[in-house]
Parts: sequence; C-alpha cells; structure tokens
Amino acid sequence: MIEVNVIPVTFEQFVWLGIGLCFARGFGKRFDEDIKNSEWFKKLNGWKRWIVERLLDFTHHWWVGALLMLYSPYPQLYWFGVGIFLDDIPDIPRRLRKYFKL
Repeated sequence: MIEVNVIPVTFEQFVWLGIGLCFARGFGKRFDEDIKNSEWFKKLNGWKRWIVERLLDFTHHWWVGALLMLYSPYPQLYWFGVGIFLDDIPDIPRRLRKYFKL
C-alpha cells in the first residue's frame, strides 16, 4: 500500500509544496485557454483544431502531480507533485461533467 502524505511536516516540504502550487497556478490554469484564444489556434483547420483541443483537455496537471507523487525518487519532487495535484483538484468535477455529460 502506498502511503500518501499531503500535509507537510517540515519547512522544506512546505516550500516544495508551495513551489508546486505556484508552478501549477502560473503555467496550468490559463495555458489551454490562452492557446484556444490565440490567432494560431483560430487559423487551424477543423481536424487539427479538434486534435489540439483534445490534447489540451487531456493534459491537465492533476495527473502529472499524481505521477510525481507516486514515482518520484526524490522527496522534493514528491512535494512539488503534491502542489501540482492539489491546484487542479477543484477543476476535476467540472471536467468530469464535461467529458461524461453528467
């Protein structure tokens, strides 16, 4: 059984969790919207636009953070992953409703 700890107990863990949160907030929250609103994206033909949009919908950072938590050989990278994972948690229900029409 994998033990998952998402509450930092040392200052170093807290710092790496904060770095992960800031990274996710800075690069993840508006990344796909910025691409979809770009002139480059608007000029794509139908099937290319569809592919890019599906790739953007698929690559959300909750699972990237979870993979870092599961497989990181370094505790700093684990806590970085926790930050990335936690940042995306509020968006998961909305995405599931969109994907599965719930």
